[in-house]
Amino acid sequence: MIKVKHLLEAVEKDDGQRLWVEPIGLTKDVREWCQVDHVLPHLGPPMKAWKVLEDHPDAYEFFRAQYHEQLKKSPYRAALQSLALASRAETFTLIHQSDDAEHNSAMALYEYLSDLEAYIKPE
Repeated sequence: MIKVKHLLEAVEKDDGQRLWVEPIGLTKDVREWCQVDHVLPHLGPPMKAWKVLEDHPDAYEFFRAQYHEQLKKSPYRAALQSLALASRAETFTLIHQSDDAEHNSAMALYEYLSDLEAYIKPE
C-alpha cells in the first residue's frame, strides 16, 4: 500500500518507509525530525513543472502530465517498477511539502505508481 502525507503530518507506525519525493533535498535535521527514511529528489518532478505548480495551484493537470512524461523516460524506470511491485506486499509513504493535499508531487507519483502497478503481472 502507498500512503501520501505532508512532511509535517504525524508519523504513524504503519507508514513503513517514508520517502521524500520533492525535486529538492532536505537538511539532515529536518530529515531526522520528520523521520524521513529516504530522500529521493531524482524521482521528483522536473523543477520547471514543480515551480509552475507552486505558483499556479490550478495547473495540476499540466504538472502531472509533465511529471508522468519524465517518469516514463526516466533512467530509474526499474526502481519505479520495484516500488510499484513493493506496494503489493508492504506499505511505504510518499512525503511532500505542498499545502494542497490532493495536488502535489507525492500524489502525482502515487498516481503513476498505481497505474504502473496495474500493468505488472502478478507473481
